[in-house]
Amino acid sequence: MGGSTHPIESPMKQLAKAWILLMLCAAILAPFFLAHKASEMNFLNALTAPSLKHWMGTDSLGRDLLSRVLWGASVSLGVGFLAVACSVILGVMIGSIAGYGGKWWDRLLMGFSDVMLCFPVFFLILAVIAMLGPGVWKVALIIGATSWMSTARLIRAEIFSLKEREFVLAARGFGAGRFWILQRHLIPNALSPVLVNAVLSFSAAVLMESGLSFLGIGVQPPTPSWGNILMDGKATLGVAWWLLFFPGMMIFLTVLSINTLGENESHRN
Repeated sequence: MGGSTHPIESPMKQLAKAWILLMLCAAILAPFFLAHKASEMNFLNALTAPSLKHWMGTDSLGRDLLSRVLWGASVSLGVGFLAVACSVILGVMIGSIAGYGGKWWDRLLMGFSDVMLCFPVFFLILAVIAMLGPGVWKVALIIGATSWMSTARLIRAEIFSLKEREFVLAARGFGAGRFWILQRHLIPNALSPVLVNAVLSFSAAVLMESGLSFLGIGVQPPTPSWGNILMDGKATLGVAWWLLFFPGMMIFLTVLSINTLGENESHRN
């Protein structure tokens, strides 16, 4: 009698999956089921503490904080997803060319990667946003365009280990070109560590967006994101604790859950 071959998931991993699923559902469905609009102001209810009517209280303009936090989930997670997608696409392209394009391409692209790694990413993003201006999509693309280096190095290392394997030599012997071998044999077999890294990069992108929005140069009001909700709450520090507590806990729990899933996948691989 054979038992199950699937390992039992830890409670921490199950909780992390449940939280991520909850946040994704909130991000997708929030605009359809919220009782209060995220931008709906009511000055008579300004800085109301959490209650049955406003579960997370209201801000200084009387806006329902729960609505803003859930709407902010769609913005913050959307920025993180787009940033990671951009980072993975750039990293896979650059790392693949470096790993299979020959010594000249390898030295050129990895040298460029080393130069990018010399700059503190946060300050590099600040400089680019200062030139291009803030905005939801700009922030996402800028974060992705400045965080591809680890993905490129991972895919390059995997391709180095795979390009002399029998199935690649056989494809080369049948006359397959470099591009065909890359897209059909090397890249698909080299993606496993890249996907694990993408999960961890997602949490970093959410933190980066929150930090930029908190400084006022990321997602701009009135569009809510977790970062700029925290920025609004800073003005009421010591008066309305809920304006900092709830968005801060959302960031903390989401990043913790993503990192928990990423660490579990990295140990499995």
